[in-house]
Amino acid sequence: MAETVVSLPSASLAVKVLGACDSAGGGGIGARLAAKRPASLKLEPLLKSAPAPPQFPSHRTVNLSFQDLSYSVKTGIKRESKCILKRISGEFQSGELTAIMGPSGAGKSTLMDILAGYTTYGVTGSVRVNGVERDVRRFRRQSSYIMQDDKLQPLLTVQEAMAIAANLKLGPQFSPKHKQERVDQILLALGLSEVEKTKTGSLSGGQRKRLAIALELVNNPPVMFFDEPTSGLDSCTSRQCLTVLKLLAREGRTVVCTIHQPSASQFEMFDHLYVVAEGNCIYQGSIKGMVPYLSEVGLECPSYHNPADFVLEISTGDYGDHNGALVEAIQNGKCNDWRRRQTERSSFSHVGALPSGLVTPVHAPCIPPTPASVYGTRPPDYESKYDDAAESCIGDHPTSLLSQFLCLLRRTFLLILRDKFLTIARLTIHLVVGVLIGLIYYKVGNDAAHVFHNFGLLYFCIMFLMFTAFSSMMLTFPSEIPIISREYFNRWYSLKCYYLAITLADVPLQVVCSIGYTLVVYLMTEQPSEMLRYFLFLTVCVLVAMVAQSIGLLIGASMSIQNGMVWGALAIMPFTIFSGFFVHMNDAPAYFQWLFHISYLKYGLDGVLISVYSYERKGLSCSIDYCHYTSPKKFLEALDMGHGSYWFNILILTIMFFSLRLLCYFILLYRLKNRR
Repeated sequence: MAETVVSLPSASLAVKVLGACDSAGGGGIGARLAAKRPASLKLEPLLKSAPAPPQFPSHRTVNLSFQDLSYSVKTGIKRESKCILKRISGEFQSGELTAIMGPSGAGKSTLMDILAGYTTYGVTGSVRVNGVERDVRRFRRQSSYIMQDDKLQPLLTVQEAMAIAANLKLGPQFSPKHKQERVDQILLALGLSEVEKTKTGSLSGGQRKRLAIALELVNNPPVMFFDEPTSGLDSCTSRQCLTVLKLLAREGRTVVCTIHQPSASQFEMFDHLYVVAEGNCIYQGSIKGMVPYLSEVGLECPSYHNPADFVLEISTGDYGDHNGALVEAIQNGKCNDWRRRQTERSSFSHVGALPSGLVTPVHAPCIPPTPASVYGTRPPDYESKYDDAAESCIGDHPTSLLSQFLCLLRRTFLLILRDKFLTIARLTIHLVVGVLIGLIYYKVGNDAAHVFHNFGLLYFCIMFLMFTAFSSMMLTFPSEIPIISREYFNRWYSLKCYYLAITLADVPLQVVCSIGYTLVVYLMTEQPSEMLRYFLFLTVCVLVAMVAQSIGLLIGASMSIQNGMVWGALAIMPFTIFSGFFVHMNDAPAYFQWLFHISYLKYGLDGVLISVYSYERKGLSCSIDYCHYTSPKKFLEALDMGHGSYWFNILILTIMFFSLRLLCYFILLYRLKNRR
């Protein structure tokens, strides 16, 4: 079974994809399957000496080098320092697919994070870009980091995800038509055109990996980092993924990935190998040079043994402790002799080879650089305008803050409308509970005989809205953190724009849910039939829900769902106890009374009591022989509540809402900037 290669000749972005185990035979099943392929995926035999794809312009190729790189972390209860990387050096060149290998805990992921700029604190040594000391902010504009978990928005289709990426990552010099053309061409090149209407949550593992790559290819970055790109994939899909990376590198990009234990065929696909063991470099050089290098220090690779497995077994001490000698031989990564000894880079001549000596690449339409139509007439520097798309930024990002905000707001609205939990379930729960409570407290709102029952009803209203708003945000937002982390690190948008978008997008849904619940309860329980009173009552309920939602967002941004379920109760219950419903402030010990002043439920309960019973409400009817609290004013005096100003309560709730949202923003910003 031979495999097929997608080949995209182009002037600036030629993406190639390895097809999935197509038959290389002539007739039979292979011929019938080939006949059914789309025109863009027809197999055409080519000679091995097919022309190489075009390279990046020299001013955009990036060679990455590092010297004496060290990194330590604090571990344990005593916060003892543990050295992860120990003065390692190395060089990763453009046009090469580089693999960072090593056993678990060797430091390969840490090295990747440092080189990508994902980890910056606690790092010593130097990282250079084309021989110049790296500017992390500028370097991050030129690079992208595709993480291992490849978290994507599951409710967006492939086409929608790509369109959003194009709007965020391509600046105003690109027209909407060109952005759409570019998206379509990348999807076709990566074999995702047939699933462009499929939601990303329904994609296979290999398709998700390719989509994660496609999202970052929109602005054509010259440096790409991949953390365990084959993790969780079968051997055939892993080979497809590595072939994509191989062909991206052949165009002139610097492609670096960590890989744990590749098969022999996958191992041969890499151009450059960097092996880490116990925080040191034990080999840097070509794939072909590794076995001779090990042989020179007395370590002979057994016949028919995977060299990748052999070097990992050496690094873990299966053949004795040789790491010290290997580190010295390679000078902890400073020695480049084994890179130069490779006379030719590994090619694809062995991939999909037929007995006749031909290979069968799959041809797809090329992805051209910026067409002349974008500028009307082709300007003299038309190539460089496209090539520098990754660097042409408004501030730190390709698009303006307003454009980012509008794009993210549309995406958030779309996600909310498609999320059954956030829309249908929340609205249904509010209506069902509203009807249930309305039946339990049926027509008690204007009956003095049930005035304390009505007091309990009003408190339950704000409690219910508090819990639903709090739990919905606390349970859903933590799943967004990995997506935000990837997009924010790769400079898709400013965190301010994202945070403002999610803050505003959920307001309409929360208001609709609150209206649905309060309207049902208000009418069924026969509260005062005055529009102004209902509006005042609704305003307090919405603000209480928004404050509770902010607390849920704060918990969700600070910790995982599991920890949030434990600590969330602690964030809610004190406000419940000190709301004035269970214990009046004057009856509480003096050292606890200050807690009443920070309980938003106290201001919420005070506000709904004022809206329902104050403002010169007429006397209540009495369904029994004697009712003590026919006067609303007398009832409020008995409760020792409702004496304050309604608008003061509104003001305090509003201040709490904005303060909690602002605090949550800084916590989220801190978490994103201190990920490791």
